[in-house]
Amino acid sequence: MLPIIFGLLTSFCFAVASLLAQRGYHIGPAPWGAWITIAANAAFLLAGHWLIEGTTRIFIADNLIFVAVGLFVPGVTRVLSFRGIRTMGSSVTSTIVNTTPMFSTVLAILILGERPSALVLGGVLLTVGGLITVSWGGEKVSYSKIELVFPFLCALLFSMKDISVRWGLGGGGGQPILAAAIAALTSTVEIFLITRYAQGEKFALPRLPVLRWFVWSGIFTGGAFLFMYIAFSMERVSIVAPLVNSYTVFVAILTPFMARQIERLTPHKLAGAALVVAGIFAVSFGKD
Repeated sequence: MLPIIFGLLTSFCFAVASLLAQRGYHIGPAPWGAWITIAANAAFLLAGHWLIEGTTRIFIADNLIFVAVGLFVPGVTRVLSFRGIRTMGSSVTSTIVNTTPMFSTVLAILILGERPSALVLGGVLLTVGGLITVSWGGEKVSYSKIELVFPFLCALLFSMKDISVRWGLGGGGGQPILAAAIAALTSTVEIFLITRYAQGEKFALPRLPVLRWFVWSGIFTGGAFLFMYIAFSMERVSIVAPLVNSYTVFVAILTPFMARQIERLTPHKLAGAALVVAGIFAVSFGKD
């Protein structure tokens, strides 16, 4: 039961982090907002590692996996998702990226040799269907079909992250909080370089009323990574992936309380949330 709880806490924390960052961007300009969030995330995880795990086993080969994870998520995936949003709109891009649990489950079967039950597979499909329902806005945007490659690559990289984390932690071994911290530190350096040199932004922190939203977003992102890595260290990808990738539905549920002036909760989002909840119940009951 603990992996299920940690998986759901992951999505909850990701949702809160997303809404806090959205609030920060809504208040004022913050070209370094993403970097502040990731840096606060890394600091939170390092503190968590020293307080909870204590001993640091940094010079082991398995940690290179988490360096690679940090390079691709959120670094490369952020570039791919932004490309999709710019050319196709957020609705189409989010819909495709939300197929991540399906890719994760297929890769877990092919690479890790997992054998999920029919109930778990049905739960994965329900979850993906619910996430697509929540994210689909129906806007009419014309785009070249080749542009679909970018969000699909993004979803594939997210699913590879799920596989890599499970593999790197050895199905219960390793130090999950340290692993999350290594990935976060790698992302911190990468996002700094992307923002400073690829996007040409001079380093400057936003004013305090804006800065605090991104710091808190980073703390909740750190909590999400902490719970996610612990969940993957305890349970199979086919069980954990639908849970940790369900934050879209938590965003829909929390929006009326945290960002009512920015987004609205619509009937199709409620319907999608119901499908995700049904999928989570199916995964939970079918895991054994």
